[in-house]
Amino acid sequence: MDETREVASHAQTKFHDLPHGAASEMINVGVDLFKVGGILGHKSTVSTKRYSQLVRDRLADAVARTGQKK
Repeated sequence: MDETREVASHAQTKFHDLPHGAASEMINVGVDLFKVGGILGHKSTVSTKRYSQLVRDRLADAVARTGQKK
């Protein structure tokens, strides 16, 4: 495992980082929290709620951009 992380230039990456990273990516592309929880195998929405800050940030950004020209 350590050698694999070195080859991938991610020596500091831990196994637990992978689901968190995947969840963050899913949320950033618009996958809802219920689906993210299902994909990650969470038995309770409480586990998935830790990612709700990412959703709030996306919503705040969307509101801030409302009315702006491209």
